Amino acid sequence: MTGAAKLLREYNIVFVTIGLCLVFFLISPRFVSIDNMSAISRQIVPIGLIALGQFFVVVSGNIDLSMGMGSVLFAIVLGVLFGATGGVALGIIAVIVCSLALGFFNGALVAKLKLPAFIVTLSTLFMAQGLSGLIIPRGQQIFLMGDFFRFVGAEKFLGVYWSFLFLAGLFALAYVVYNHTRWGAYVIAIGNSEENAKLAGINVDRVKIGIFMFSALCSGFAGIILSSRMGFVQPGLDGNGLLLDGIAAIIIGGTLILGGRGTIAGAFWGLLFIGVINNALNLLNVVDVWHQVFKGAVILAALGVNWWLWQSRQAEAQ
Repeated sequence: MTGAAKLLREYNIVFVTIGLCLVFFLISPRFVSIDNMSAISRQIVPIGLIALGQFFVVVSGNIDLSMGMGSVLFAIVLGVLFGATGGVALGIIAVIVCSLALGFFNGALVAKLKLPAFIVTLSTLFMAQGLSGLIIPRGQQIFLMGDFFRFVGAEKFLGVYWSFLFLAGLFALAYVVYNHTRWGAYVIAIGNSEENAKLAGINVDRVKIGIFMFSALCSGFAGIILSSRMGFVQPGLDGNGLLLDGIAAIIIGGTLILGGRGTIAGAFWGLLFIGVINNALNLLNVVDVWHQVFKGAVILAALGVNWWLWQSRQAEAQ
């Protein structure tokens, strides 16, 4: 394989994202305006948090379906405690504690009882959805006002939203952990072969539980940022839309759905790709139904391409 072909194979999502930006610029020049680029950076933050947590889960050979509705539940917990106390400190602590507890619950059932992650997290998805409706009756809203919510949802530093800087910082930290620590190596090893990981002396159960706790914590952060951006919380918010966009981002970014392979940089570029697509479809006034059709086709195409790339790497290795 030539050098150019290898470059295209390894960084295909980068070229595709840049190419899409050029296409959308030709269709609508205001797509690349500073205001619109800033809007994209703000819109992708909750999706990016979901994607980052999901990345580690998928690389380990599992999946977490509870993240989307979990973020809605955590947003409601924050809103209820804010409404009851008038402050945010207790609400943020509660979100962190509840998210870690949910992650521990999911991880323990998967690691200790050997239950399929798909079934476990699907169950907690329904639980989170039901609890959201119990805490706040359907049709009611709690409005979030004050310096904290304004800062998280709308404040900028040198023209960049603080929430996006937080996301970028978390991705940078995840990059270091994934690529330069034993824990990151353990995640990859478990995704490639759980049995071999055990033979290598890795405490698989402990790592799995930690992965699900981190995933749920990212979901909690997503709930805080999402509610701050909207300025209110209510049941019935589309948490599953966040989940699907997050999964799409990491798959498009090259994460192998079977586990054992993926890059933080690829996940970030996949997130940018999803952000560009969502924003452009809205900017071009495409009907919502076609949003889902288009994204479904893109995900299917990305899955096919990534599978082909994975097989080509396996063939080269042999």
